Amino acid sequence: MKLSSHTPRRRAHNTNGFTVVELVVSITVFALLVPAIASFLSLLNTLNDRARDTAIVNALAENKVESLRSANFVAVTTGSHDFSNELPATISKPRTAAYVVSTVNPALKEINVSVTYNDHGTNKTLSYRTYIGELGVGQY
Repeated sequence: MKLSSHTPRRRAHNTNGFTVVELVVSITVFALLVPAIASFLSLLNTLNDRARDTAIVNALAENKVESLRSANFVAVTTGSHDFSNELPATISKPRTAAYVVSTVNPALKEINVSVTYNDHGTNKTLSYRTYIGELGVGQY
């Protein structure tokens, strides 16, 4: 007589797929990360716009200063001069650009360049000052 040992069969567990807990955790992590990434990208875009505007305004003001410094001393007339029309349309309104030329002494003129523009709800003003002499740039 043959003794048979009967061992109960164990069910094989299916290890494919995700458990409910894993799905809930991954959805929660995803739900927290997406808004954070979107907020970060929005902030990055705002900072990029601000940097672009500042660079454009700086370049415009520096070009104006250099064009005035390279002009003939007599051709640079005293008084206030508006050059707002030279500001590109990408700079937010309200925007103004002007320079004021004043005579320090008969051989020296002072030039103050000022550019004001809207920087995301706040008016920002950049100012520059330079001097030109009758004998040329840097020759006071």
